[in-house]
Amino acid sequence: RERAEREAQGLPVKPRQVPTFKAFVPVYLESAKGLSSYSGVEWRSKLLVQAFGSRRLDLISKNQLEAYLKDRAGQRKDGKVAPATANREAALMRRILSFAVEKGILHKNPVSGVTLLREAPDRQPTLDVDEEAAIMEAAPEWLRPIIRLAVSTGCRQMEILSLRWRHIDFAAGALVVEDSKNDESRRVPLHPAILEGLRARRGLPEGYVITMPNGTPPRPTSVSKAFKNAAIKTGRGDLRFHDLRHIAGSRFMSAGASLPEVADLLGHKTLVMARRYVHSNWNRLSEMVGRMPISTPHIDPEK
Repeated sequence: RERAEREAQGLPVKPRQVPTFKAFVPVYLESAKGLSSYSGVEWRSKLLVQAFGSRRLDLISKNQLEAYLKDRAGQRKDGKVAPATANREAALMRRILSFAVEKGILHKNPVSGVTLLREAPDRQPTLDVDEEAAIMEAAPEWLRPIIRLAVSTGCRQMEILSLRWRHIDFAAGALVVEDSKNDESRRVPLHPAILEGLRARRGLPEGYVITMPNGTPPRPTSVSKAFKNAAIKTGRGDLRFHDLRHIAGSRFMSAGASLPEVADLLGHKTLVMARRYVHSNWNRLSEMVGRMPISTPHIDPEK
């Protein structure tokens, strides 16, 4: 409106300065530094810069992003990644451009409403107590407390690796996740056996709960690789570290928790998201169906 008024009065109008995607990404990354998922955001942003770096923000379109998705996800000959991976990259593009709208650089998000790719059905990983014990035995000593925390709390890998001793509330028997993926902190109850183990090696408030033998926190890639190796040794090479989050949710529900309670434990804002991480136990379902009250009408065998 201001531009139109100045033009009507014959006054000079300064061209609107819209940065390129490459120039704006560092601004977004600066705002995202506090997120526990920052490393993933930074990595995906580099991939997007390779494809869209020279384009002005207002000249990026839905069609361009959808073409990028097809290229990335194997719907064209040179595709290399799964649809879910490509969709996460598209979601980051939407967040970056929405941030540009918040900053007043764009009037609207040019990729709002982009059509994402159809993803494969969710995996339903399983892990019984004996298999868990076998993986624990095959894992290096430093990895074992990470596995125990993952299967008992459902915390994300970076939430566990970021824990400091001040985040452990020994009086309440809980841990505090300060920087969750959804930008909200949450309290997670600790199993008594886990709490007792933490109390036995309690450290200084600012010290890390999880450390390597040299005293430094482990890198996420080291955790994922070491867990995969231990899983392969025990015949469960199908498992990934993130599967422990799914398994924790399923175990929590099997113990009697409702879906809203599982959502609270895992730190999900919606039940739809929590449902992706919960897989019902067939034996428990069968037992509950057997306990359902039903009418039993008399049936005459001669009719």
